[in-house]
Amino acid sequence: MDAKCVHSCRGLCSALEVAEKHEQDAINEYRAYAASCDYPDVREVLETLIKDRERALAVLKEKKDILTVKFSALEKINDSFA
Repeated sequence: MDAKCVHSCRGLCSALEVAEKHEQDAINEYRAYAASCDYPDVREVLETLIKDRERALAVLKEKKDILTVKFSALEKINDSFA
């Protein structure tokens, strides 16, 4: 992971953004290999990996959305005391 965690989750966690990008890059790469692959067994493995990565990407996006809502709520609470 190139980006360093700043250990401040205010806003959005950069680790999740980096993980999302890595998953999307892997999906794109596997798709390119699968599209050019002539061997059915290898293509099947690649398609399975694509599905697994897509599920992981969906989980990352879901958790990121949950964190966005939590951070927003916490910010509103903090703002109410200001």
